[in-house]
Amino acid sequence: MEKYKLKLIGNIRSQLELWENRKEGIPFEEVYRFLHSLKGTARTIGLIDLGNVTENLYEQLEKEQQQVWDWAEIHTFFHEIITLSKDKSVEKATILIVDADAALLVSLKDFLEAREFHVLVSTELEKAMDTFYNVKPDCIIIDDTLKDEQGLHLLHHLKASGQQVLSPVLLISANDNRENRLAAYRAGADDFISKPLDLEEVFVRVTRQVERKKQYDELLLVDELTQAYNRKFFQSAYSRMLSNLARTKESFSVGIIDLDNFKSVNDTYGHLVGDIVLKGLAGFMKKHMRAGDVFARYGGEEFAVMLPRTSVEQAEKLMVRLLEGFKKQPFMTDIKPFTCSFSGGVVEIINENTTLDQIMECADKALYDSKKNGKGKISVYSFDQKLNRQKIKVAVVDDDSVVRMMLSEIIRKIEVPPNKELDIQVFEDGQSFLQSEWIQTKDQFVIILDGMMPKMDGLEVLQKLRNDKRDDLYKVMMLTSRKSERDIQKALLLGADDYVTKPFKLLEVEARIQHLLKRVM
Repeated sequence: MEKYKLKLIGNIRSQLELWENRKEGIPFEEVYRFLHSLKGTARTIGLIDLGNVTENLYEQLEKEQQQVWDWAEIHTFFHEIITLSKDKSVEKATILIVDADAALLVSLKDFLEAREFHVLVSTELEKAMDTFYNVKPDCIIIDDTLKDEQGLHLLHHLKASGQQVLSPVLLISANDNRENRLAAYRAGADDFISKPLDLEEVFVRVTRQVERKKQYDELLLVDELTQAYNRKFFQSAYSRMLSNLARTKESFSVGIIDLDNFKSVNDTYGHLVGDIVLKGLAGFMKKHMRAGDVFARYGGEEFAVMLPRTSVEQAEKLMVRLLEGFKKQPFMTDIKPFTCSFSGGVVEIINENTTLDQIMECADKALYDSKKNGKGKISVYSFDQKLNRQKIKVAVVDDDSVVRMMLSEIIRKIEVPPNKELDIQVFEDGQSFLQSEWIQTKDQFVIILDGMMPKMDGLEVLQKLRNDKRDDLYKVMMLTSRKSERDIQKALLLGADDYVTKPFKLLEVEARIQHLLKRVM
């Protein structure tokens, strides 16, 4: 089913892109046919939220008299669908592979990504550790033959910090003897595979580790009744978001919601029905919130939400939409069906020194305002302080003008948080890029670099970037030919963060650029 979801989302983006680039007006019949088709498909493949939004827009469209639309009107009308087509993209488990053998990295990465994993690779310990702390992968594959036994060193480091509990580690080795296996398990490895690798076996064992991690997370960090995250998980997630705020200056929002008249539900229908309402709220919120949002049971009928990269204004709109949707959900009883609502308060976190207790107190004040003003409302608690917008520089370095134009247009359409801004520049060769004053800053950079160019090829540019004392500012994605596997290996050894082979698919490139942007935000 996942491939059909991806296909539908791709179709939505393609249609919207066609409309955006069209110079003449867009006929009403064309908009109507597209929405009619989308309405019938979204729910069929499990995109319930998208289906509900489409149903509402379809009803609005039937009342419209306008015969010709322009792009601005289309963009406004389809705003929720545009948002959902991004938020509901299928989340893939992330695998980090650390191996000095670039050829093995390439083959293993391609094999696992063809099976719906998102794979990050590194040939160096220090870079791998940086990636680990930024990304928190679902599974790590380490070669124990890294220089100076660094593979085992990484294992010892993860064990000492307690991090391997959160990310299982699979060790691969050419030394399949008893002493080596025991050393690996003592160092904290969750599994051990000897070389030469059977790729299908690696896939099965990685999948098992990822599924076990998911089960472990659910057992330890999920509320037993509602299957929402519990308070302990929420506290941990808040700490991680504060660390991200300190590093990136990227604000986020937290909210608290409380079921309205819940005591009356228990008194009228009984506590078993009350439990059904609690589970119904949790199920609705998990289904309709965005990927990356956190929903947790905080105590009794009180729940907490965490919304990454979301201003308080955006948080209010999102929570209002969720509230309106939940109010339409019927609960069936022997007496009569009924509906419920909730009240909520949201607050934006802009200071990394703010404790969770302080924030929940602010959110609780906003919640009290909602209750006082009639319930079934969302109120905002806002601070006066504002964050400066962080600039992220994105360079497209390619001698093909069509590729430069195409990639820059893709990047411009990528949405970033309100306190971020993208500065996009294109360069026709590596030499002009390196000599540009534009890169002589301490901003974060995402660089899309063609492997073959005149004057200075991409590998030479990459090597110069990695020799720069500001190396940690650069995230680099290489564009290369499917035939040049040796160049891919060289790029990985030189420290490329990702690569895409030509001819590439636009959706794939967009997704990979978004992953790199997240790592510098």
